[in-house]
Amino acid sequence: MSTPSQSMSPIVLLVSLCIAQILAMAGFANFAVLLNDFGVLWDLSSTQAGWISGIYFAGYVAAVPILVGLTDAIDARRIYLFGVAAGVVSSVGFGLFADGFASAMGFRFLAGISLAGTYMPGLQILNDRLSESHRQRALPWYLSVFSLGTAASFYATGLFSAHFDWQTVFLLAGGVQAVCLLLIIALIGPKPPDGSVKVDRHPLDFRPVFRNRPALAYIWAYTGHTYELFAYRAWIVAFLLFAASASDSVISRESVSGFAALLILLGMPASLIGAHIALRRERRQTISVVMVLSILAGSLLGFTSALPFEYVLVLAGLYSIFIMRDSAAITGCVVAAARQRERHRADAREDRNKPTPAPPERQVPQPPRPAPSATRVSVPSRPPRAGPPSPPLQATCGAGEPAGGHQSANGRAKIIRPQAARR
Repeated sequence: MSTPSQSMSPIVLLVSLCIAQILAMAGFANFAVLLNDFGVLWDLSSTQAGWISGIYFAGYVAAVPILVGLTDAIDARRIYLFGVAAGVVSSVGFGLFADGFASAMGFRFLAGISLAGTYMPGLQILNDRLSESHRQRALPWYLSVFSLGTAASFYATGLFSAHFDWQTVFLLAGGVQAVCLLLIIALIGPKPPDGSVKVDRHPLDFRPVFRNRPALAYIWAYTGHTYELFAYRAWIVAFLLFAASASDSVISRESVSGFAALLILLGMPASLIGAHIALRRERRQTISVVMVLSILAGSLLGFTSALPFEYVLVLAGLYSIFIMRDSAAITGCVVAAARQRERHRADAREDRNKPTPAPPERQVPQPPRPAPSATRVSVPSRPPRAGPPSPPLQATCGAGEPAGGHQSANGRAKIIRPQAARR
């Protein structure tokens, strides 16, 4: 009996996971949009507010190696369900029980674990259920949905915060994540790990990662990319509100959240275009150029808060584009480098498992069956000589000797010429 995901077409599977990822990220921007309100409500310093914003990503970084590593041993769907459940608990718990710095830190850390259990494990669900050709086409689309989910979280949080209190905003986010949980249970069927593929390392053994130098280089590149990506999305609403006040622009928080959602949404086509360009050109050079442009845009953005608000929005949009332009390209490079190493290891295992022939000296030839009659063989013609003609040559086979004569000392066959019969 086939499971729902096995009977599902690749497009439907991709769309289902993209929708699920958008719903799973409902709580992503809750604290970032409401940061100024929490600063006043709980009398938070800038350092404390930064810790609550950053602990979300600390939870992600701490959990992602473990949860993604476990997808080599167990079905990624189970990891995904755990991640969504953690998101529900974190959002509902924050809305009901958060009352200060310490409790907010705990629930936002759990929210970061939720992201670690959904984003990359969702990619692994695609890897396990799609063929190689469909997988290469689906990967950039799924990765770009991260920007769509982030933008939706910013916009929805700003919209709901204009009509409800902050507790209701978090509870609504938890309800949306619960819908995601039901969606995965209903549409994505379980798929046990392939038993024919023998995994010769522990899922939490990361030594092969450090030995794979090409993949490790791209991992460090993605580390820098993730650092600026998360910093941008954690502080963009607060920065835009600061820039609006510095330029004497009158703008509501709901409008700023909408602008932030639009800026982040620009990253979705940027990621797809960047992946397409990287496939057509040399990947390493393309990624390096985009990274340099991203560094320049980020360095300039912090000094533009006193400029007219429209200029700040333009530069913030360019920075968002440069941040996301190399996202899918770097991920594709990591996957390609990892698979190349696995192919090399598979080739080595195949060579090691090939049967080894016996040494030549141990291959003793078996004597052929005796022929029913003498076999005539031809020999090269020789110059004529005086005397009676020689009788025809006959090859004799002695016991244990190959047909054609005796073995000489050097191992070559020696033809025996029978003497002419006496008259």
